[in-house]
Amino acid sequence: MSKVPISLIIDDGGVVNTFSYHDLANYHEELVPPAMAMLFGKLCNKYGVKGKFSVVPIPCCLGRLDEPDKVNHVPEANIRAFVEYAKKYIAPSFSITPELLTHFLAWNNEIRKGMHWCEDTFVGKSSAEEICDYISIGLQILDNIGLHPTGVSSPWKTGINNEDNYSKGIGMAFKKTFGADRCFYFLHSREAGFTKPREVCNSAETGRVITVPNNTIDAYWGSQNPATFNQAVASVREKIDTLLTADGKSGRLRELYEANEPLVMITHWQSLYSDGRMIGLNGFEELLQRIQKNFGDNVEWMKFEDLAKHYCP
Repeated sequence: MSKVPISLIIDDGGVVNTFSYHDLANYHEELVPPAMAMLFGKLCNKYGVKGKFSVVPIPCCLGRLDEPDKVNHVPEANIRAFVEYAKKYIAPSFSITPELLTHFLAWNNEIRKGMHWCEDTFVGKSSAEEICDYISIGLQILDNIGLHPTGVSSPWKTGINNEDNYSKGIGMAFKKTFGADRCFYFLHSREAGFTKPREVCNSAETGRVITVPNNTIDAYWGSQNPATFNQAVASVREKIDTLLTADGKSGRLRELYEANEPLVMITHWQSLYSDGRMIGLNGFEELLQRIQKNFGDNVEWMKFEDLAKHYCP
């Protein structure tokens, strides 16, 4: 049996905890310290982890990361340190993507402010050309700070109700910004019969556009407020067992492995940070130890761009 591909999705990455702008009923740390990128990157390097890491280019409409002195609520030093750590510890092993522009309100680039509807609504009613122009801004911002993107991540289910235009717009944006003939996007998660990357469009206008799905739950989501420390720890332990038990005999990852399906896992930057308690990050290491112990060299960690090429050469 050949090695089974395995890959990790990190959504909502960056200097701002996007969940603090969505879950207003509970207190959340607004900023994620830049050292989190170093700690996460070193942990992934220790276990050979590869995958996809998204960065929000204009986090929650506070300002552009390529203008670090103009981002509201975020010290310039935090942005510069995050970028430095991300380039050094994360980018070598992860495919970098923008998570559209703000993970919040749709961005009006002319007035440099958020509009009165969220990005999912904006994308749902936009043409491929409009989506191309919008996503191109995010691609350029990340490229300007030295994080070269090879794909796009969707906040929530953005694009699911307009996927034909969405996928075309993504391909056109990569053509427009980088002259690229190939890219991927992440949108679909745990859908029946959809566990492997598939080609969505391929034309002179778009190049090859591949959609890469997620196959698991976020085991660490419950580590955030309002869960107490003990509740958060218990939640993570329970959810890790649903992915892979300590003996490796059961769990979603075992099911995928036995079916020779890609072991694509998802979590979120704020899930690992756990509102400053790092419960998610510690739980993630426990899962990595189980994966290493039970699968060993029978799995192969892949960046998302390589995973896409593996199934859509």
